[in-house]
Amino acid sequence: MKLSRTLLATAVALLGAFAFTGTAQAAEVTTFHLQGRNTAGDNGYCSFPVTILYTSNQKLRPGPNGLVTGNATAKVTNDISGKTLTYNVSGPSRTTINSDGTLTAVAGGPNLLFTTVANSYPGVPQLAYSTGRVQFTLTPPAAPGSPPEGNFGRTTSYSLSGSRTDVCAALA
Repeated sequence: MKLSRTLLATAVALLGAFAFTGTAQAAEVTTFHLQGRNTAGDNGYCSFPVTILYTSNQKLRPGPNGLVTGNATAKVTNDISGKTLTYNVSGPSRTTINSDGTLTAVAGGPNLLFTTVANSYPGVPQLAYSTGRVQFTLTPPAAPGSPPEGNFGRTTSYSLSGSRTDVCAALA
């Protein structure tokens, strides 16, 4: 569950938004690695393994449609060549869990979005840095409530008003 939330948090600090209630969460520095993945094929992001180091002090506002704001960076490294790029991924973003179990995310500003080849939307890079407004919808988890809970699937809609960089191409 934590890895699934962390994956989308890296992208746009998304999944945690619907999990919290009460007062706004305190801004603590959060760091995590997504490292050493074989990123080729349907389970990957690039044709080479990458490491993503995400650091954030973002805050989450409570409620089912949580808004995430604050500063965040993502350092992405090609594990073979050692080439590294650092991105501001501060968003902000808002997620909604729809009545059919799908997740819709709307993010503004700079974001790092990533998904596997099998779950990606046609024409959208699997590892992309975007600026501007991006909106997408993900299919519900295969088995809601079962581990890994929050592991949303295929991207069924995607729109971007802004620019996008294919991070895999930039790291190649």
